[in-house]
This record gives sequence, C-alpha cells and structure tokens, in this order.
Amino acid sequence: MGKKNYRNIVQAQAANLDKAVGSLKSTLGDVAWLRNLSEAASTIREKCKGDDWSVQIDDMELPIENPKHLKPSKLKGNLKMFVSISMEGSGKGWKNEEDCIKNLCFKVEVIEKNQKDPQKKFQTGFHIDRVDDKDDSSEMHPLYHVHFLNESLIEGTEVLAMDVPRLMHHPVDVLLGILLVYANYNLTGYKKLLNDGLFMGLCRDSAKHILTPYYQSLSKVPWTEGVTSDYDKSLCPYLTA
Repeated sequence: MGKKNYRNIVQAQAANLDKAVGSLKSTLGDVAWLRNLSEAASTIREKCKGDDWSVQIDDMELPIENPKHLKPSKLKGNLKMFVSISMEGSGKGWKNEEDCIKNLCFKVEVIEKNQKDPQKKFQTGFHIDRVDDKDDSSEMHPLYHVHFLNESLIEGTEVLAMDVPRLMHHPVDVLLGILLVYANYNLTGYKKLLNDGLFMGLCRDSAKHILTPYYQSLSKVPWTEGVTSDYDKSLCPYLTA
C-alpha cells in the first residue's frame, strides 16, 4: 500500500479560510483584517505542498469594544487590539481526528492607542501556546496553555507585576481564535458571528478536529482507570507528574 497523501486536507484549510472571508464580508462588512485571512489562504495554497500546512499572521488589528473593569478608566476609547497567529497543522492528524497541531502561538495584545511616554506603556493580553518539545523551563507547562501577559511598563505603589501560571486551555486555529477574541472583546460583533451560519459551521468543523481530540485525551487523566499516553499526561502535568 502506497503512502497516504493528505494534500487535499491541506488545501481544504485554504478553502475554508476563503469561505470564511466571503461570509464575514456579508456579516461584518469589508473590514481590513479579512485581508490577513485571504493572504493566509493564498500562502497555504501556494507554499504548503506536502501533508502539513502553516499559517503566519502578524499584528492583525481587530476591534475592541468597551472592556469592563478598565483601569485606568481614562483609557476608555483609547485602546487597540492586535492578534498574531503562528501555527503548523498536520493533515494526517486532522484526517484521523487526532491532535493535529504541531506548533501554535496565538497571541492577543491590547495596548494604548496614543502612547506618548515610552516609560509608561499600558499593555495587556494573553497567548495560547503549544509547548515547544525543546522547552526545559522550570515553570509548569501544560502542553496547551493560556498565559496572561503582564507587561505594562508602569512603576508605582499600586502596581505588582510577576509571572502568572500557565493554565490548561484547548488549542485553537485561526477561525476558533477569532471567535474566541470576539466573544471576549466585542460582544456586538460576536452576536453577529453567531448568526453567520457558514462561519459558525466552519468553526464547528474546526472544533471537531481540534477540540474533540483534546478533551477526549484530557478525560482519561487521571479520573478513569487504564493506560494513558504521554500525550494525555502532558495536557495536565501537575496531576500526572
């Protein structure tokens, strides 16, 4: 039996991004950040010739809407948000509904629009990562985790900055990541996305291939008896170390 070819799976990733762009133009209008998705689709189609695909999107600006509990309050209406996505996926893993993410860094950054003093930079955000196999840091690293950023360069008696824990979080691809950002930072836009049947259908397809394997593996550790793989254990290392 010859080697299986997963190129059709890879090219389907580009097609899904194109479908999302077409649908979102009707739902949200011809917003500038959709061009980033079109460029990502073109890159997959032109450069990903094997069984894997990759996406690289840098500083895609998405709208942020009235964040709650904002401090200092003077920043209201003076924030902008950027999303960067670097990921590599496996066509074989997608096809077999196994963990199909080979590399992942999904980063959200919120900063002050009109920053005037470089010594007083207001900044927050988070990233969802897949641990690099070569990582040997002492911090607890679930294989997939969310890490909240605390990088404001502000000194004062009411500011405390330190590293925060890396908490378990399911992986995301481009579409699931965009949905996550809108759900948390732009409720008006999120409600529009929920009514976009094509976009939500694409997100559910991503969830089937990305979230399902994650939660199925997580459910094995350590609450059920039986053998678990190193992958299963890596999802929640502080319970399986």
